[in-house]
Amino acid sequence: MLSRVADAIYWMGRYVERAENITRLLLVTEDFSTETQGLEESVAQTAWKDVLAILPTAQLTRPVSAFAPVSLPYLTSFFLDAQNGYSVHYSLRKARENARAVREALTVEAFMSINEAFHAVEGYARKGLTDLPGLRDTLASTHKSLFSVIGAIDSTFTRDESWHFLKLGESVERIYRAALILRARLPALLASEPRTDLPLYYSQWRSLLRSLSSLENYRKAHGARLEPALVVTFLFFDAQSPRSLRAGTATIKECLERIAGGPDLTAAARHIGKLYADLCYADARTIRRAESPAFLDGVVDALTRAHEALTAQYFVT
Repeated sequence: MLSRVADAIYWMGRYVERAENITRLLLVTEDFSTETQGLEESVAQTAWKDVLAILPTAQLTRPVSAFAPVSLPYLTSFFLDAQNGYSVHYSLRKARENARAVREALTVEAFMSINEAFHAVEGYARKGLTDLPGLRDTLASTHKSLFSVIGAIDSTFTRDESWHFLKLGESVERIYRAALILRARLPALLASEPRTDLPLYYSQWRSLLRSLSSLENYRKAHGARLEPALVVTFLFFDAQSPRSLRAGTATIKECLERIAGGPDLTAAARHIGKLYADLCYADARTIRRAESPAFLDGVVDALTRAHEALTAQYFVT
C-alpha cells in the first residue's frame, strides 16, 4: 500500500474516533455538571477543568463568565469552534480531508457518512449556537451521527490492509484518550473515601465509566453495585470490554501483526507487545493503591513511541 494512502486512512480512523470520544466526554461531563451544580459547585468545576488535562495542549477558546453556566465555554470551545484543534468540528473536518484524499480506497457509504456528519456540524457552527439546551441537543445528535459513521465503516469495509490501518488508527486514539481520562480523574477518586454524601461519591465513579463507554459492560460483569476496586480492574485489565486498556491494546497488537504479515517484530510492535504484556500480568492491587499515575504515564509513552515508529516505517516517503 502507498504510504500516503496508509497515512490518510490511519488518520481518518484517529479523527473519527477522536470526534466520538470528545463528543461523549462533553456529554457525560455536562450530565455530571448538571447533576452536581448547586450542590457541589467545586466538583462540577473540577470535572470541566479535567477536560483540559484529557486533551493535551487544548485551551478554552471562549471566556469563562461568572454569569453563565460553567459548561458553556467548554461546549462552545470543544464542539463547534473550527479553529480549536481538539474540537469535534475540527476533528470531523480533518477526518473528511483524509477521506477525500483517498476517496478511491473508501466505500461510498463510509465516505458519505463522514461527509454528512461534517456538514451537519458545520451547519450548527454557522448558526452560532450559544444557548446551553441548543448546544446539548446538537451535541447529542452529532454523537448519534458519529455512530452512523462507525457503523458504515464496520459494515462495508473489506477486511484488507486498508481496514487494518483504519482500525489501528481508531484503536491507538481510543486507548490513548482512555489513558488520559484515567490519568486525569483516577488519582483523585482513589484518594477520596465515601463520605456522608454517598450519591455524589458513586456518581463520580459512574461518570468515569460513562466517559469510557463502559458502564453497561461493567454492570454485565459485576452487577449494579459500584465497587471502586472492581471499576479500576475492569477499566485496566478486562479482556472483553473494547474500551479497557488491555482489550484496546490487544486490538492494536493484532492490527500491527496483520499489517506486518510476517514473524519479524517491527519497532511499533515491540512497544505495543511490551505494553500488552504489562496489562496482562500487572498486579491490579498495586495499580489500585498508589501506582496508577506512573502506570498510565507508561501507557501514554508506549502509544506515543508506537505512533512515532509507525510514522517512520509506513507513512514517511
